[in-house]
Amino acid sequence: MAEVFRIELLPARHGDCLLLSYGDAARPHRVLIDGGPIGAYGALSARLAALPEDQRELELLVITHVDGDHIEGCLKLLNHPELATFRDIWFNGWPHIAQELKEPSPAPRRAPSDEADSHQRSAMQGTEISVRIDGRQWNAAFEGAPVFVPAMGPLPVRELPGGLRLTLLSPTLDKLVKLRTAWSRALERAEVDPANEAALRARLDGRAAYRASGARLRPTPDQMMSSAALALGPMDDAVANGSSIAVIAEYAGRRLALLGDAHAPTLATTLGRMAAATGAATLRLDAVKLAHHGSAANLSPELLGRIECGTWLVSTDGSLFQHPDDEAIHAVVRHVPGARLLFNYRSARTAPWDEPPMRAAHGHQAFYPRDPVAGIALDLMTGEPS
Repeated sequence: MAEVFRIELLPARHGDCLLLSYGDAARPHRVLIDGGPIGAYGALSARLAALPEDQRELELLVITHVDGDHIEGCLKLLNHPELATFRDIWFNGWPHIAQELKEPSPAPRRAPSDEADSHQRSAMQGTEISVRIDGRQWNAAFEGAPVFVPAMGPLPVRELPGGLRLTLLSPTLDKLVKLRTAWSRALERAEVDPANEAALRARLDGRAAYRASGARLRPTPDQMMSSAALALGPMDDAVANGSSIAVIAEYAGRRLALLGDAHAPTLATTLGRMAAATGAATLRLDAVKLAHHGSAANLSPELLGRIECGTWLVSTDGSLFQHPDDEAIHAVVRHVPGARLLFNYRSARTAPWDEPPMRAAHGHQAFYPRDPVAGIALDLMTGEPS
């Protein structure tokens, strides 16, 4: 049996929409991570419509966090079961963060009863996405509880049908507590009844307060070609980004880091915990999808120092928030000799990294979509982009 482990970075404009395929190449299992902004929904729907009709039940949908450039496509997709259904959905919605949040006890957690689950889900139906997920398998791999990394003990690991192993890196409990506080305050300011679903979807969908700050000044070409480090940061403190679900996906001995928009200090800590569990100082990875579309506010020297990896993926067309930041890409190519950069768009933000003087200065390679409307893919079994 020929095996596949492949990631596709669909053309999701300024957002994320990632499709994983693994297992039997003739009939692979699939995982969808985020749906991009609503303006990119056409690419997502076309890709799913191209799947054979008997292969449209996906193992998992991960909605990393509430920002519009990750969630809006999912809002529409969940109304189209003819395109895709999901055996489980991971998302920390209002029904999860509104409950008491605490670290797990050392004792094994009992599966919740139907009565307890019904009480949790009827409390407040946070946003439209919560309304649309409700009634489906929701955080089933976590027994219906919030998805987060405990402060102590091993990182949570879940294995999907077909053998894909997912290790959770983010969020931590304190990030969900901050999200609940911000979410509640937004509702209070708007004088919105949390049970009023229509008002909630109008208020919270794409809310600017949950986004990162605006663009930074771009370095000069000479600075970008220099071997002197460009300053990263200041570190991202956006509440929604801090709540982002980030994972390591492992299959057939290959490891892929999918970092969502997670905060760099959280990732540096959890990657360090994962490496330490193997007795290593750094974690070997076959590819990393950079956090927050290559933002300099979501990358740090500490995070880079936890990883041994030659292939780095960036999902953005550079619009709206002008990602990726040159400082972040510069940090990668300086830290990783011969780094390979895979961009799902050739744009004004990404094209300079393919210029011969830039490649000569840093010794990296840059890859772009062959078809501008198709995004880019990486075959993790062979290491070949397409």
